[in-house]
Amino acid sequence: MRRNIFPPLVVLILALLIAATSTSQAIVPEHGSSASGTGTFQFRNSLGQTEMWSFSFEALANKNAQARGRAQFENLTAQTHVTVRINCLSIDSPFAIMSGTVQHSDDPDLPKLENVIFAARDGELLPLPRIDTMTPPFLLPSGLDCHNTEPLTMLPIDSGDIEIQP
Repeated sequence: MRRNIFPPLVVLILALLIAATSTSQAIVPEHGSSASGTGTFQFRNSLGQTEMWSFSFEALANKNAQARGRAQFENLTAQTHVTVRINCLSIDSPFAIMSGTVQHSDDPDLPKLENVIFAARDGELLPLPRIDTMTPPFLLPSGLDCHNTEPLTMLPIDSGDIEIQP
């Protein structure tokens, strides 16, 4: 007597497809605001010296205002590198304010595990073209995040591009 395994196999495949489809819909995050950019800018430090910085960042927020992302800053003058895990994104178009925790640093002024804040501005094209602007990372006082404070120094970028989506 020979058994036909075709009907049970079809039922099993359909059950797996239904389970996979419903699970994948639950995992897909709802996207909200985003900010990203790369480039260079110059910053006059507290000693009055001009430093050249390079940066790259990408931050995403979901519909519940939870943010995640990563930023990298290199002080090309001092030859230091800082990596930040972004956990806060506040957008008031065309401005984005981000804060997070330093994950790696060889900059003594921005030590590992400290909270930092930085901001970016997407230059508008209309009615007049404007330049994108950026800040270096600054230490963030305890208890504050990107929703209740912002850095004051906005510097024009020399090269690169910043994009902010509300």
